[in-house]
Formats: sequence, structure tokens, C-alpha cells
Amino acid sequence: MRPPEELESSIAEAFDLSARGHDRFAIDRFLAMGSVLVQRAGLREGEHVLEVGCGRGSTLLAALDVVGERGSVMGVDHRPGMVQLAGARVRARHAAGSDVRLDEADKPDFQPGSFDVVLANLMIFQLTDPAAALRHYATLLRPEGRVAFSTVAAPDRSFAAALAAIARFAPKLSAQRGPFRGESTIREFLVDHGYEHVEITEDVLETRFRDAEHWLEWVWANGGRELLDRVPAEALPLARAAAFDEIEAARSPEGDLVLTTAIRFTVAAPKTPARV
Repeated sequence: MRPPEELESSIAEAFDLSARGHDRFAIDRFLAMGSVLVQRAGLREGEHVLEVGCGRGSTLLAALDVVGERGSVMGVDHRPGMVQLAGARVRARHAAGSDVRLDEADKPDFQPGSFDVVLANLMIFQLTDPAAALRHYATLLRPEGRVAFSTVAAPDRSFAAALAAIARFAPKLSAQRGPFRGESTIREFLVDHGYEHVEITEDVLETRFRDAEHWLEWVWANGGRELLDRVPAEALPLARAAAFDEIEAARSPEGDLVLTTAIRFTVAAPKTPARV
């Protein structure tokens, strides 16, 4: 198996992508999603926040706006390019104690009780063992701490069709994602694995991209990387072309791509002896 850095480079070359390429974004189209997650998590000034699978750091920046100078944000991601980019964005804020580092999203290596909130924006359903990850996150939280994550309630049809087009060139996933398919299953899953006070809300978010390349750059940096990782190198150009054919259905009269997605936001607290 190739090293992660080599694999990342091969995907970026085949898809004409790079982590630094995201600096070209005039507007971070998905900053709104991170801001909503931060709002639903009930972040407060002075809190210390961990985001797992932070990507290019948009949710971290939204969190930093709320926690202020007395608080801090820490991001982890397993992709060196994303760590470099997100870290630069966070450090540019000159926020003491805030940073991004290379680590796995399912079991980040921090001392118990280090954070008030753990955030996971559109990534928890990608983990091989989300139950084990949630149990680990609970150990990282301080008393009255909470976990907040987002999942897709109803994908945009063009987006789903484009990802399905890429998936035709990739081996099938064996991981089961049933726990996040609906509100009742999410509640049951969290209770079964040590959480309570589960609050679930939904929002419909509209996102716009300049063109198909702009959209694919976001996919690569924000959750779709797992799918792209599974496409054989020789099939990447064909997968790219197939995805572009499908995403064209989202073209608006103004010329950009407009996607409408229903997002589910979940907030829950680990059970403690005092709460049971």
C-alpha cells in the first residue's frame, strides 16, 4: 500500500486538485454549514473545542469566532495537506492554544477531559467504527461536555448522482452506515453507546460553486476523499468525467452550480454517574 502522502499526491494530480488550491476560493461556500453546527452545539465564550476530521478548517474558524481569546480550538485530520492549510488559517488568527495537527479522527490522542465540545462536520458516518469513536470522544470531554455532529438528511439529487458516478469506479464499502440514516436510529445509537440529552435538528442549506472543478475540490477536502481514495489510479480520469456529467444538472441560469441539501445536526452529552 502506498504511503498516505503519495496517495494524496496521485489523487490530486489525476483530479487536478491540491490542498493549497483551496486558497483560490473567493468565498468559502461551506462556511455556513460549519457556522450552523457551531450554533447548534451551543458554543460559549471561553470553551475549548476539538474538531475531528477538520478538513480545511472552516468549522474551526467559525468556532474560534465564538469561543474568543479565552477559549481555544484544536483540529485533527489524517491528511497532511489539510493539516497544513487548516493550521495556517487558524494560526493566522493569532489565537493562543489553537492549532491543527495530524491525527486520526476516530481516536485523537489527547488527555482525558481536555475539551468542552467535540465537533464532527459531515464525517462521523465515514468512520469504520463510529461507536468506538463516540466512546473515545466521551473520555476527552470535561464535565457537562458535549459532542455535536452533522450528517446528511437528504442529499441534493445532482450531488448524489455525481458521487454515485464516481462510486461505479471504486470497490464497494463494507462499512455499515445505518445508525445515521434517520433521527430515530441516531437517537438509539447514541443512547446505546453512552450518551443522553440527544437533540436533533435539521436545516436546508444551499451551496454554490463556480464550476465542476470547484465542486470537486470541495468534495476532495470535505468528506468525499474516502470515496476518491478507493478509485484505482487508472480509473480516476474516467470517474472525474462521469461525475462532471452528472453535476451539470445543478447548473443554474446564472451559470454556477447550485446544490440544496438537508443537513441533520445532532448534539448529545455523555452519561455520567451524576446524570444516570
